Amino acid sequence: MCKKLIIPKQVVTVDQNNNIFSNECVEITDGIITNIREYTQSEISDFSGDVINAESCTLIPGFVQTHVHLCQTLFRGLADNLELLDWLKLRIFPYENAHNKESLRSSTKLGINELLLGGTTTILDMGTLRHQEVVFEELINSGLRAIAGKCMIDINDLYPSFKASTEIELKETYELAKAFHNKNNGKIKYGFAP
Repeated sequence: MCKKLIIPKQVVTVDQNNNIFSNECVEITDGIITNIREYTQSEISDFSGDVINAESCTLIPGFVQTHVHLCQTLFRGLADNLELLDWLKLRIFPYENAHNKESLRSSTKLGINELLLGGTTTILDMGTLRHQEVVFEELINSGLRAIAGKCMIDINDLYPSFKASTEIELKETYELAKAFHNKNNGKIKYGFAP
């Protein structure tokens, strides 16, 4: 059993009453918040788990980011000041098309680290065309909650090399869903991404 006690300056709950607690601690057992309560100094000394002193911090719930492209993190700044269709056709699609497993892993890790550093704990990732399993592996390693899926494209006049047959796209999608849906204690959900 893993126990933690976080001692912040304030706890913002975002509950139905919008409670904000001061001088209270947050107890966590096996990754689940079990109590928000007042505490004494002697109690802290006797606590049988990790004590995190965050007395100068306000503890808030994690943020939810509902539109992320982890596969595009490395492309930031490489296609500025273009209209959307030019941005896609001339820069983003060619870069994404050139991803291999290693570059996709780097892009995904960087994006995840930036999200976590900003307080985001849950995401909806739009997926990528190839090597989507790499994104899932890194999501699992990170502990983020996520809905993600392979981007499926069976029609695309803007960037024809992205096209694949409907049958192939669906087959790969079902295999990924079978392999990754509900992984990491249910934190990972497969989302169909046409």
